[in-house]
Amino acid sequence: MGTNLALALLKKCIFTLSWLVPRNANKAVLGCYKNRFADNSKYLFLHWQQTHFMQTIWISGDKALIHALRQQGYTAHSRWSLLGIYHALTAKYYVYNSYIGDINQWLAAGAIRINLWHGSPLKKIEFDITTGPLAPKYQTQSLWQAGLQALRYHQEYVRPSLMLSPSPLVGESFRRAFRLKEDSLLSSTNPRTDYYLRYPEQRQTLPLKADATAYRRVILYAPSWRDALWQNSQNVASHSTPHLTGGHSDSPYQAAFDWQSLSQHLVDTDTLLLLRLHPNERHYAAQFCAYPNVLDISDWDNIYGILHRVDLLITDYSSLFIDVLPLEIPVLFYRFDHEQYLNQSRDCYDIGQDPLSIGQVAYQFDDLLALLQEMSHLNAKPQPCEAYKQLQRLYWSQHAMGSSADSLATDGLSIDGVSMVCVSMVGISMNERHDDSFARLERHLRQGQTQSYKLAFGTDIKPQI
Repeated sequence: MGTNLALALLKKCIFTLSWLVPRNANKAVLGCYKNRFADNSKYLFLHWQQTHFMQTIWISGDKALIHALRQQGYTAHSRWSLLGIYHALTAKYYVYNSYIGDINQWLAAGAIRINLWHGSPLKKIEFDITTGPLAPKYQTQSLWQAGLQALRYHQEYVRPSLMLSPSPLVGESFRRAFRLKEDSLLSSTNPRTDYYLRYPEQRQTLPLKADATAYRRVILYAPSWRDALWQNSQNVASHSTPHLTGGHSDSPYQAAFDWQSLSQHLVDTDTLLLLRLHPNERHYAAQFCAYPNVLDISDWDNIYGILHRVDLLITDYSSLFIDVLPLEIPVLFYRFDHEQYLNQSRDCYDIGQDPLSIGQVAYQFDDLLALLQEMSHLNAKPQPCEAYKQLQRLYWSQHAMGSSADSLATDGLSIDGVSMVCVSMVGISMNERHDDSFARLERHLRQGQTQSYKLAFGTDIKPQI
């Protein structure tokens, strides 16, 4: 304990001293969770590489990725290389998807920390988490305990300087979860949802069938991360637990599906199933991709370039369904472990509306298959119901859900009892290129509104009682 505490204090001192290094206001370092090249920071990086808004450097611990990016002409450096350290110390802007450790958590003091996050929250995040295996990290009972946790979980306790909020609902969630001030939120959509509107020619293509024709329908299955399983064990052999897997020792998805029957249905209906597991669970996917018409895309950097080809999203508790709302993609919720998940994992935010109201729900595989068979007979994408449109307004008030309207629609909402007003900016076209996340963030940085963050070290050891 003493050695670990001394090491944590030493690292904290290094972090604090990094504040003394002068930083270049025309330079940003960007990175991503688990050293990947993905998500919001990837798309902002690609955009700034094209527009030369400022000098941008990608930082990662994956040397193969660094080499690949350099081969494409991008500036990229390993986290602990001399140039990686230099740029992390001298860049004014840190842009990341999860925590400053996406770049370098020990050299970030004095930088403006722009956390783009990786989705609008459905499940409670960060300091809002009060249940499940992650709760002890954030919920403390004394100042002493809070101080120890701030050392142990350094990057989680360093507050962002700025976050993007596509709606008041999301902004309120971020404000509480990350302990933000009001001026730390910028009303904006996300780079990953805007990139392919700006650059439609960059959209990805899906594999064709053996006869070189496209599939009639495409289904995306993207379940949420089951953090309770991950907490129990970090290796594949002991990841699963009997009450979630029905006795199978490989994954919770083995017992949840009759993969042979599902594959046969896919073949019969000329449908491709895209399997997208969470990065912490993607090792489970290998055992399923041998089935016909099942394609594992868990290793793909991102899926936003193929969403225009998706006819149906199947998910459970994942916030991905929020990202597809502007595209009006139908959603089917498959919650095969509903009781266990709710008992062992994080709570969800109370948004005043049940997300399940926007689509069909199945709790058993037979019910799921029956719904898929019913939907396969539809010749056109169904029109979104009123509940679907309501969630569009709650989560995407900065997006237009239709370009015909030119007035502002105001809806009342509450999040966990907090009354709010949601203004739907329906007068802004989804194809408007000059008021997207790129333009809004660039205007914000040009105006120098973040200068006041210079002295904010970011660590808050206030006990969460």
